[in-house]
Amino acid sequence: MTDDLLERAVAYLLAVLHDIGPDLSAPTPCRGWNLRMLLAHVDESIATLREGLAGGRVRITPGPPRPSCAGTLHIRSRAMGLLSDWANEHPGRVVIYGEPMPAALLGTLGALELTVHAWDLTATGPDAPPIPDRLARELLTVAPELVPIADRWPLFGPPIEPPTAAPGDRLLAYLGRTRPAP
Repeated sequence: MTDDLLERAVAYLLAVLHDIGPDLSAPTPCRGWNLRMLLAHVDESIATLREGLAGGRVRITPGPPRPSCAGTLHIRSRAMGLLSDWANEHPGRVVIYGEPMPAALLGTLGALELTVHAWDLTATGPDAPPIPDRLARELLTVAPELVPIADRWPLFGPPIEPPTAAPGDRLLAYLGRTRPAP
């Protein structure tokens, strides 16, 4: 695993955010969620990652996504802040669900979360850009540990047969997602 995994995930997210259109009511691969709700979730995810880096503790309070968000410019700014936080000194350990773990694991979890949701943001049509191969390959190596087959619902669906051998498609298939049909 390379040290720049979170940075590459944020770069992918930033590229995707650039292409989000004005219609935030469009559906996404996340069942029951539109773009507005998914953007709100991405914003909350970034806030959670920054909280962990700043205070060494992540308070996870699951619930339905908020109905609105501040928009892509706000999320781009927050994502850039996350990169700054990650580049600066941060705690060596972070407490998640009451369990201490290396801060690097928080970065890996964040990379998976932001990568998959960046893809979700673009997957409303058949021309969705693929997850960069190197990023997908590295996330594929850790996905079984971060998202085991058991205890994955409702966050992720069951693994499905990938439609291609592309690393991004294999990662998405492992997480129960597929590229929309043309």
